[in-house]
Amino acid sequence: MRKLLKKIADIINGLAILGLALAYLAPFINPQDFWPISFFGLSYKLWLLLNIALLLFWLLLGRKRWLYNAFFLAIGIQFAARNVQYNSSDKSETDIKVCSFNTNVQSVYNDGNTSKEINTYLTENKYDVAILIEWLDAKGKISTNAYPHQQFLRLDAKRNKYNYGLRFVSKHKIINWERIKYTHFTNNMAAFFDVEINGEIIRFFTVHLHSNSVSSKDYHTLVNVELDDDYKHYALNFAKRLKTQIQRRTEQTNTVLDAINESPYPVVIMGDFNDTPQSFTYQQLKEGRKDAFIERGRGWGATYLKPFPILRIDYILHDEELECTSYNCISDIKSDHALVEASFKRIE
Repeated sequence: MRKLLKKIADIINGLAILGLALAYLAPFINPQDFWPISFFGLSYKLWLLLNIALLLFWLLLGRKRWLYNAFFLAIGIQFAARNVQYNSSDKSETDIKVCSFNTNVQSVYNDGNTSKEINTYLTENKYDVAILIEWLDAKGKISTNAYPHQQFLRLDAKRNKYNYGLRFVSKHKIINWERIKYTHFTNNMAAFFDVEINGEIIRFFTVHLHSNSVSSKDYHTLVNVELDDDYKHYALNFAKRLKTQIQRRTEQTNTVLDAINESPYPVVIMGDFNDTPQSFTYQQLKEGRKDAFIERGRGWGATYLKPFPILRIDYILHDEELECTSYNCISDIKSDHALVEASFKRIE
């Protein structure tokens, strides 16, 4: 019996290390070529925690197997830094303050309307630029006194009776803007806005990428494992659906990158990528840029709050011409996402 338990523990340990290693590879493998790798990137935090738990388990038993877990945890420290940080804010003056918030249609379909609360929050915090994703324009407005320069992008859909889309608001003049057209129709959108701040133009990209569309019903069905034919059929269909969502997101990322690479101005990328820091999507968009959370974030960094706050899928990325001085995740306003905000100063 003791030998059997030892063998089971060794198998679990080996699988945990393999899962973590595959999660390390996920950002560098295009899902168009091998989409299952994305599962390991999505579940990176679980593999991380499992390996930490096993390391402590082997230490308590006085077994040298903890060295294997320690080695693989050590070589992935750069990836851990994408998910957990302990920075402090720079108290010096800042030039730019921005935020991005997926409003979840202002919770209109969840027994409430947070439009006034959002307007009050934005007015009090005096952002230079704010991006509101999944915004129902027919259900709420943002003060033009606080933000005199605004642009609403409506999703092109026949049943869009509430003017669903994206609202971009700014204290500064919007010189130019353009919608980035995805290849396939989707409920998501991307655009860029050229804003003149203190005599210099910055191009702000707002990016909302294709969702995995995992419902609470999906989650409940998948975690309640019953290895019968119905469950297997459901799991197979779910995997096929997820494959489509992941590959669609990769296509959209390529479209956005083409627009980013043509920018003549410093770039700030904000929005809901619907993907984790261990994804090919994040790796491509971050390439050559800095992540405000890594620079000034603190804590676990979760921005998607359901079914429990563990995933970071909302981001603020920026070119090296800007230095991040602060970053915060705000979950005070009712939504399935946290609001993410950051402050910057120009590097002379």
